[in-house]
Amino acid sequence: MEKAGLDVEQVPGGDSDAAFEAREELAAQLLRNRRSPRRDLDGTLREYAARDGVELPSSRSVPNLFHRALTEPGTRMMVGGVTDVGFGGLMDSWEATWPEGRETIERIRAAHREAELAGVDLMAQSPMADGLRGLMRLVEQTDDRLLCAAVRACTRASGTLAVLWTRAVENPELVHHLMADVMWDQWVRVGGLAPNGAAGEAAVAISTVQYLAVPGWADNLHRFQNVMDNLLDPGSVRPSA
Repeated sequence: MEKAGLDVEQVPGGDSDAAFEAREELAAQLLRNRRSPRRDLDGTLREYAARDGVELPSSRSVPNLFHRALTEPGTRMMVGGVTDVGFGGLMDSWEATWPEGRETIERIRAAHREAELAGVDLMAQSPMADGLRGLMRLVEQTDDRLLCAAVRACTRASGTLAVLWTRAVENPELVHHLMADVMWDQWVRVGGLAPNGAAGEAAVAISTVQYLAVPGWADNLHRFQNVMDNLLDPGSVRPSA
């Protein structure tokens, strides 16, 4: 947001029409000149695997996380929080980009309806409830030791993944094992592969926020780290014939 000339602290709060319209304009400003790739990592791998007749583990999420239909509400949520988008808006975006996931989306809708009837606001419990401002407050209020532990865990995991990705050139079965894990969707596709430089630092930062904000995410990352450590053993995965 800083690169786009936006100060998070100056984002107007409240539910007035003026505040909402101002946040919508800020979100639109963030999206200007941003091109959405036709496919993300997951989609690219599946496209090439299909050409070669290779069957990969079934996807548990939308085929392209960076589709414009998802980045637009995602940016609005980052600026203003979940109430600026709403549950229905999010599900409509998922449905538009993931038609084959209709059954999963309906299960999510049903769970949301049941929670509403029980008086529980699931959207208010989201890590993105207050958008980027809420996530920044979370990081600022986190104990220093926990924050350092989160950064170390995410940095180590990204390094291990990078090594495995390099080895996957000669042993594609490694990719199959990685994609079979739930952390493929929860982490690898959204920042696990951290390149060198500022982009890599941003990816680790995103992972760190997930580590701190998403219930159960840290435990899953530590479990996945053990999975990756085992895959580093040359004898643990046999190369494809």
